Amino acid sequence: MILSAPRGEKGRITVQDRRALVLTRLVAGKVDEAEAALLLGLSPRSIRRLKARYIESGPASLTHGNRGRRPAHALDPALAERVVGLAKTTYAGCNDSHLAELLAEREGISLSRATVQRVLRRAGIKSPRRHRAPCYRS
Repeated sequence: MILSAPRGEKGRITVQDRRALVLTRLVAGKVDEAEAALLLGLSPRSIRRLKARYIESGPASLTHGNRGRRPAHALDPALAERVVGLAKTTYAGCNDSHLAELLAEREGISLSRATVQRVLRRAGIKSPRRHRAPCYRS
């Protein structure tokens, strides 16, 4: 069976579009559960589970439940602003590693060097150290 679905972003058929198309045909009775399982590469039990959700909530049920939510481990924007403020004023001129250590010691802000670096680069603050071009030969 050849599937033709409305194309998503950039003209590609997304997994969600493909699932919606197959489940629509399954609900209409044009495809049986075994064939739908083969088309989507899922087990028959997963097809029954998806079909029940699709009948209950429609195509919106095919998106992931966490879509649109902020990640649980994401850095608080207020904390990021505080780090940027401290980097510009109190700890101006410190490199990323030293700044991470000073924040942990003096401010009680425990962040990794990589996190501090990412926050500062997003704010447009570069490392104070001038990077020399690598020597061609030593």
